[in-house]
Amino acid sequence: MTNKSESYEKNFKILENVADSLNKDEINIDDLVEKTKEALSAAKNCINILNYQKGEFKKLENEFALLLNDTVEKKDNKPEMEDGKEPF
Repeated sequence: MTNKSESYEKNFKILENVADSLNKDEINIDDLVEKTKEALSAAKNCINILNYQKGEFKKLENEFALLLNDTVEKKDNKPEMEDGKEPF
């Protein structure tokens, strides 16, 4: 697991814990603002990590597209034998 994944998992767990505590009425009014700040910070971190990952997937998608395009171009440029078969 990468550091980014661990960070995402850690932050997502914070969000889950705060949500669970709110649903069970375990957070008193004195701690509500602090827990809300903690949840907001964790949510921002999760969004930043997801946006980073989205950018990385976009780069990979582009690399695969170039690779496939290059493969198709090389296949199209191969000489054919008289019988229509490729020489190799």
